[in-house]
Amino acid sequence: MSMWIEEAWKCRYIETPKDSPALIDAIITDERGGTMRAVVETKCRYNLTLVQFQNSFNNEWLMTWTKVQNAMQIATSLGVPCVGLLYLVDEKILLVQKLSDQYGSLMAKLRVENTETQANINGGKATRNNAFIDMTNAKIYRIGKTT
Repeated sequence: MSMWIEEAWKCRYIETPKDSPALIDAIITDERGGTMRAVVETKCRYNLTLVQFQNSFNNEWLMTWTKVQNAMQIATSLGVPCVGLLYLVDEKILLVQKLSDQYGSLMAKLRVENTETQANINGGKATRNNAFIDMTNAKIYRIGKTT
């Protein structure tokens, strides 16, 4: 996905280290890497088609509200927008939604609810404030051919 983004958007996609926790997932810079263009929050979903996402999840991307707030705050402090990338791996579909502009104004329609969800990738349960981000107006990119 990152190589496609760099080629299609004429930018550099610089990820934070995968082996340690970070408040954001990546930054996007110009092609030379000299000027930051966006802070990025990325999620990959397996075994989920676009139609399933739209129907079963009401076209809403669930993310912890704290994660959204942190990413938007970092973006604002750097004077760039915050962008959410939801990658549906099996179909190679990338949904792109601007979460906030460079001034911190919320750009996505979302609702925040206190709900019980999986605590982490290893399972368990956690009750916390979660953002349900409406992806109806997200840009949809087909970054590869499905088989």
